[in-house]
Formats: sequence, structure tokens, C-alpha cells
Amino acid sequence: MNRRAGLKLAFNTLFVKLMVSFLCVIILLVSCNLFAYIYLSQKLYNEIVRYNELGMKQTVESYENQFRMTQTMLISLMRSDRWNVKLEILNRVKENKRYDIIPEVKEDLSALYSNPFLHLNNFILVFRKAGYVLEKDGTSSIEDMFDKYYSSNVYPPHYWIEASIGHSFMQVLPVAEFYEKTMGQARPMGPLMPILFKAAPYGDVYGLLLVNPQQLYSAFGRSGDSSFYMMDQNGNILFASAPSKEMRVPASLQEETFHERNGNFYYFYKKGADTGFTYVRVVPIASISSEMMKLNVLLVSLLSAAVVVGVVTSVLFSLRLNNPLRRIIEMLERNSASTLPTSSIREYAILSDRMSRILQMNELIRTDLDRKNTLVQQFAYTNKVKNIPMNPNLADREELVQSDRPYVAVLYEIAFKNPEREYEAEMLLLRKLIHNLISSRDGVTLQIEQNRFMSFIFDPGSRSEILHTLDTLKQLLRADDYLYLTIAASPVYTAKTSFTEAYGQLSSMLKERRLNGDTQIITGPGASLPNSYRLKLTTGEDLLTLLLTGNENAVFEWIDRHLELLKRKDAAVGEFQAFARGAADQVEKTFAKLNMLALTEKLLPSSFDALSRFYSVKQYQDWFRELIRPALAAIAEKNETKDPIASFVLEYMEAHFCEDMNLDSIADKLNLTPGYLSGYFKEKTGINFSDHLNELRIHRAKELLMNLELRIQDVASYVGYQNVNSFIRMFKRCSGVTPGEYRKRLPASARGSSATNLLT
Repeated sequence: MNRRAGLKLAFNTLFVKLMVSFLCVIILLVSCNLFAYIYLSQKLYNEIVRYNELGMKQTVESYENQFRMTQTMLISLMRSDRWNVKLEILNRVKENKRYDIIPEVKEDLSALYSNPFLHLNNFILVFRKAGYVLEKDGTSSIEDMFDKYYSSNVYPPHYWIEASIGHSFMQVLPVAEFYEKTMGQARPMGPLMPILFKAAPYGDVYGLLLVNPQQLYSAFGRSGDSSFYMMDQNGNILFASAPSKEMRVPASLQEETFHERNGNFYYFYKKGADTGFTYVRVVPIASISSEMMKLNVLLVSLLSAAVVVGVVTSVLFSLRLNNPLRRIIEMLERNSASTLPTSSIREYAILSDRMSRILQMNELIRTDLDRKNTLVQQFAYTNKVKNIPMNPNLADREELVQSDRPYVAVLYEIAFKNPEREYEAEMLLLRKLIHNLISSRDGVTLQIEQNRFMSFIFDPGSRSEILHTLDTLKQLLRADDYLYLTIAASPVYTAKTSFTEAYGQLSSMLKERRLNGDTQIITGPGASLPNSYRLKLTTGEDLLTLLLTGNENAVFEWIDRHLELLKRKDAAVGEFQAFARGAADQVEKTFAKLNMLALTEKLLPSSFDALSRFYSVKQYQDWFRELIRPALAAIAEKNETKDPIASFVLEYMEAHFCEDMNLDSIADKLNLTPGYLSGYFKEKTGINFSDHLNELRIHRAKELLMNLELRIQDVASYVGYQNVNSFIRMFKRCSGVTPGEYRKRLPASARGSSATNLLT
């Protein structure tokens, strides 16, 4: 401790350098910010006042230009002789009946009230002598217009009848609320600013513009939380953006803008050069104070930022110098090796030189120990997965198995498309590839079975990154068409989930593989099976019946149809295997029904191991043919000695199936009772009379459906069904689809007019 204290007091020690750097940075930044605060605070008030004066000037100019533009457009319209003649005609329209002039005048009005820059709600011509008004929607009486459509408590109908502009051309009236009264209800139209003007040289006709003051205010006058007022030459308020209780009229107002403070408000005044109106903006002192506060906050923030930057810079500088020393000390205390930090500081150089030899020797020893522990670790993990107790001599090596952290488990099942070859070298390369892909993570890869690897990734973080790594593995394996993998990736397990339990869950997930020769990644039980189809064999009557008939084409057609159905429904590999085992059971039941159990062990395969290597429908089709052809041959051999009665019935059905045929008519030909013939036929052939007849008809119907020129009704009639609905029901029962669906699924090469030859 005394030696460390001596280092701190020396000029070139770490402590002195850190302190000097910290003080220099802090003092420099604080000085700059303090100077900026003193300078800017003196300029703030004048800038705020100047900002408000400029805003007031711009607002007044906008309003003055608006009134000037409105007056100019109206004067241009009134100077038109054509306009004055039209108004004179309309003023006497009851006498001259010239109602055709009204649409022309409305077009002239639309040029004004449709101008978006004037912000007009309506343009009304008032004919006092004629007693009516003309506006954008048509004509009405003065009383109806201002009592119903534009009703106002401030401006009742008699006000507009008696209104007079005097010697001026245009007069702006104070804003008032207007309503539309219809059906006993008053619909508010909002505040409107009336503007009277001379529409003609004589006084019986005048114009009325209804301006939307809120739109004008939004366009010209709105500014923060201030209030805005407009007064005429007599001090009457024409428009107020807020209640006028805080409004005060200046004692005297010059042409220039000026401001004054009264109470809790600043008042900014300016008089319009053309209209003579007085414009006032009232700004609360709190608003200006808030601007002051904003600057103060800004300056204080800058000062705080300067201090923070200084502190952060000093901390980073200190850490950069201190961390190497701290790591060296920690390595000495733990006796562990890592990359030594390099530095030009004298203390670091001495420590680094003294430790280099010790650390190098420790590194060599640790490398050798790690290499020897790798095999033990693999053995320990495998025992954990298989739940096998460790050898007592290696019990102390169980600490190599990390079972106290969350982890993700990944199970790989490898399948080779040519199982007759040896792939020992390829398996080693595959394991190395998997290990390299997860080496950047804290994990381990084991060989659990001859064709299975398993990886454990500890503290995995984001599961999506692991799935991305597995997808990379999948892309790399695309070039190797001689093998494919089924990869089951678990969710993030807690430390409580045993490796044995994880292995069992992943093994179950492997069964969700689809039937193809590509590498597949399964992320959860059933997660990849949105269209899973679980095919269940019926009671066995369908396949059993076909096997008993000995019709090889019909049997294989039934098998192929169900395999295609499984493929179309995206069934799992396990479902294909279950279907294959079910079909094999039906063959065995057929032998039992025909008292041929002695041939069961001879013909049926003793093992279904080959099914686990299948990855295509074609392989299943070939397997079924190897299984069923010997069975059908044995059945045919048993039935070589034909029964005369059964043969007659079969041949008669083959020749007359398209006719209205039944068991009674055939029994009559043989001088037998129908009941006896039915039982006899079933005993000799293993199938009911009606079932065999329907199979003959449906088989013939499938051939006829290949001809697209034949209607379904024609096919039904040809094969002996007088009712097409009965034919459709029987076809779907035997084939699983309707005749129309069966025809749609036929390949293009199987269709065509050549199928008409089947009718001959």
C-alpha cells in the first residue's frame, strides 16, 4: 500500500495524469458556456420584441393586401357596362320577366366566390326595390335569406333592408355568428365578416360579401398563444381571435408599429395604411417570459452538457489508462492468461515485461489441458443426453457439462440417398462444418447416434440468430445432392430442463419432416405443419375388396391416388410410413380371408426399415408394387379353378354392366333364388354383387371422362346410371372426388377427342 501511495504522488504517475486531464477539459468547456450565457442573455429581450414587431408588420400587410385585392376586383366588376345593364334588368325583373339574365349574373359571381384566396362563404346581391337577393344557390326573398339561410342576432332581416353604405365604396362590418334555420332547427355556420359594397351606381342594389374570418386569421394572423384584434376607425372591434376583455385601445397611434406593456400583457399596435383599421396583437408576459426561460434552459443545458462532456471524456480517458493496469492485476490474482495490454507508461512496461514469461508458460499448460479435456467433455455430454451415470473414476469431470445455464438444443438427423455406400469421411466433414458454424457461440456438438448429431448452445440470446445460422447450413448443403438433413431446433430451455428431456422432444419433432430430398428445419412441434393431413385407412373394405378381385391396375390406382393425396396435403414422413404399414396390414388380412396365412411370412417383408430411407412418392410406389404383386399373383393362383356359376355372373356383368341390370334378373337366368345367388357369389369371389357392379361401372366411367366432348350426364347413362345424381354420389364414394373434379385433375396429355374410341 505504501508503494502505491508513492506512485500517486509522483508527477508521471497515472493518478496525476488523470487529474490534470480532467481539470483542463472541465475548465475549458465551462468557461466557453459561461461566456455564451452572459452574452446571449443581454440580447434576448430585444430579439423577442423585434420578432413580434416583424410578425405584426407582416400580418397587417397581409390583411391590407387582402382588403385591397377584394376592393380592386369589385371595382373592376362594377365598372363593366354589361354588368350594370344586367343589374338594372334584374332590379326590374318582375316587370320585364328577364329571368334568363340570372344564370349569367351567377356565373359572374362564381368567378369571385370560387376564388380560394378571397376566403368567401358567399357573394350576395341585394335588390331592395325588387325585394329579393341573388346568391350562389339562386334567388330568394330578403326576409327568407336573412331570417332562414343567413340568420344572425346582430344582423336581422330589416338591417339589410335598411342598410346604407354612404359615400364609401366598400364597408367592413364587425364579425357575427350566423345560422341556418330549417325545420325548426338552427345549424351554426360559424362567424362571418360581412362586407358591403356598391354593386351599381344607384342605391337600390348593393352587394354583400360574407368572408370567413377564421380562415383569414389562420392564413395571416395566427402566432403562438397571442390574441389578435382588428378595429375600425371608430374603435369598434371588427374581429377578435379571443374574448376582448383584455383589449385596450391605445391613447394615440402613429403610423409606425409600437408596443407597450400594461398589466400582464404586451400590446403591439399598427394602423393599416389603406383601410385605416387598427390591428392589435396581445402577447402574455408569460409567453415572453417563456422565451426567456427557453434561452435560460438552453444555456443551462449547454453548461450542463459541457460538464457532462468533460466528465465523460475524463472517465473514458481514465478507463483507457486504468483498465490495462486493472486487467494485469486481476490476471496476477487469478493466475489466468489473456492478451496483455500495450502502453507507453513506465509502470505498464515493467509489469508487462515481468509477466510475459509466466503467462506464456501458463498458456502452453492450459492449451494442453484443454485438448485432453475435450474428449472427456464429449463423453460427459453424451452420458447426460442418454442419462447414463458417469464412471466413478471420471465423476469429477462432470463439472465440464454446463447444466446450470439456459440453452438451445439442435438435433440433426443425416440421411444419404444411396445407403449402400460408406460415408464415414463425409460425416466427419459435416460434424466439423456444424462445429465451425456454432463455434462463435458458447456451445458444443456431439454425435449421439450413427446418423445423428446434437448441438447445445448456452446463453443463446436471440433465437432468430441461431435459426439464421441453421439456414446458412441449409444453404451450404444444397450443393451436396447425395445427402439431406432434418434439423430440429428447440426453444430456449431453462437450466431446469434436462438434456435427456430436450433430446426426447427434438426426436419427436424430427417426425414432422416432409417427404422430399431437401434439408429441412423444424422449429417446434407442428410449427411447420399448417396443412397437415392425417390419412386414416377405413375399415379396410376398399383395399381389401380390390385385393380380392385380383385387379392389379385397380389396386395400384387406389394406392397411387392415396399417396398423391398425402403429398398434396403436405403430410409428414411419419404419415406416409403409417399409410404403408396400414396397406401391408390389408394384404395380410386378405391372405387371412382367403385362408392363405402360410404365405404371409413368405411374401410380406419382415422389416419396414427401408421406409425410413424414402424421400419421394416414387420410392413408396415401387415398394408397394414389390409388396403387392406377389400377393396378387398368389390370389390369382388360388382362383385359377373358376367356379361356373361365379364365372357366368362375372362375364355377364362385364358384358351388360351398361344396362339396367340387377341380381334378380341374373338369378332368374340361372334358376336360382336371388338370396342364394348373392351368398354364393360373395363366398366364391369375396365381394358383394352390387359392389363389383359399381366398380365396373366407375372404372369404365373414368375412361369415358377422358373425352372432354362427353357430358357427365352422357357418361352416367352409358355406364348404366339413369339418374346422374346417383352416378355422382357413387363416383365420389368409390374415387373420393366428383366426376367433374376427377376430369379437372387429368393431365392434359390424357384428355382429347381420341377418348371417343373408348365408346366403340
